[in-house]
Amino acid sequence: MFRMYDVAIVGAGFTGLLAGSLLAKEGYRVAVFERNNFVGGRAATRTPKEWGWAEREDYRVDFGHHVFATNSYLEFILDRLGAKRHFKFVPLNMPYFYKNGGLYQPPVGFLEQLRAYPWIPLRSKLRLRKFLSYVEKVSFGEVMEKWAYRPLEELYDEFGFDENARELFTDGFVAGYQTIIDTERNSAGDLILCMKAYLRGIKRYKTPLFSAEGGVGAIAEALRKTIEENGGEVHLGTNVTEIIVENGEAKGLKIGKKTIESRKVLFAAPAYYLLHLIKEENLPEEFAERLREGEKEATKLFLIIGGAKRPLTKKPVGTWIMVPRSEVKNVDSYYLIYEVSPELKQAPEGNYPLSIAVLADEKTNKKELAKKMVADLEALFPNFDFENDWDWKAEVMFPIVDGIGRTIDWYWERRLGPETPIKNLYVAGDSAQELSSGVDGCASSALFAIEAIIGRKLLNLEEFYRL
Repeated sequence: MFRMYDVAIVGAGFTGLLAGSLLAKEGYRVAVFERNNFVGGRAATRTPKEWGWAEREDYRVDFGHHVFATNSYLEFILDRLGAKRHFKFVPLNMPYFYKNGGLYQPPVGFLEQLRAYPWIPLRSKLRLRKFLSYVEKVSFGEVMEKWAYRPLEELYDEFGFDENARELFTDGFVAGYQTIIDTERNSAGDLILCMKAYLRGIKRYKTPLFSAEGGVGAIAEALRKTIEENGGEVHLGTNVTEIIVENGEAKGLKIGKKTIESRKVLFAAPAYYLLHLIKEENLPEEFAERLREGEKEATKLFLIIGGAKRPLTKKPVGTWIMVPRSEVKNVDSYYLIYEVSPELKQAPEGNYPLSIAVLADEKTNKKELAKKMVADLEALFPNFDFENDWDWKAEVMFPIVDGIGRTIDWYWERRLGPETPIKNLYVAGDSAQELSSGVDGCASSALFAIEAIIGRKLLNLEEFYRL
């Protein structure tokens, strides 16, 4: 039996689960409705058999390259909820940057910064140091006022980045945090705030990345438990067929022939899906057009993903490897590679879940792209046999990495939500207003939506970004 809810949430990905957890903790009667029979959405963890990739049940595989930012929005919410008691929090190794046949981790101390990245001249390193000093000191307000709607290229110019520095930041940092790498379109403010998040993580853990034992889906399950132990509900295998709107106000949901009454509705999936869930006559045309425009801005990756019988290099890396375009011959993209740490216990002993991603679009010929990727990878990692060192593998499209890319045309207040032109209808997630990357961005968006729903701030952004 369904009852009247304070807030009905559509989607049990991380956005919906985080929002539901926060609301339940605040004492709201909340229910989360998810069409799939599992939680986590695009950041779920399942077996290869459950994903439909291979007849294997002895791996726990994240869909893609999911690792999370330490000491940022997601962890702020997890700590606020006390949800860490439900999973094992595992800090990961610092990510690597591949260059000239070597792997390089970001330096922390001043002397390390001078010694790091031997192909970069000292003069350029000093300019990078000046930029990092600026990132540490600049206030949130100044970032938003000066840089939010200016492209990366202008930021690089202001700090005198040479070609090597631009490559390091664009293909080594921006690619991982923003997916798209168009320096004329990427928001400079977004890069600065992501850098602040990176530095926050290093300050607390000496690494910007974490995951969970058993995969990131363990965190999704922890959030589900948090909702339920605070009196909320999570309904799986429940497909919302309509968001009910009457006289310009959201009134609830339809699930098949059932009607769910709710005082407020939070849509925690790509916002443009509202085009299929709200009757055309109830959807303001200007808002509908903005949704249609946003759908064109979704980012995509193509993955070779599987279980490796040995590490990619001579010893396990247990983290991301970023390969810049200058090292690539056959594909017009950077490579984002994630070799999962054995500490996460997601594979049989001695084996490694491995994800290799490149930029792609709907027109991509998957078979041809996979062949080109293997040709690149064999040259980059000669110790790994890309034909015989797989225990199993699959080639899949990650259809929506970011619901809407964070370009200057779609950044901060230019994004959707959290409030909409329809009264009591809110949107959150990686197509809505957010201030971080990936699931951490979803966490920020969930937080902003909850603040709009409950009518008070839970986080002071000036203090949050003060290092």
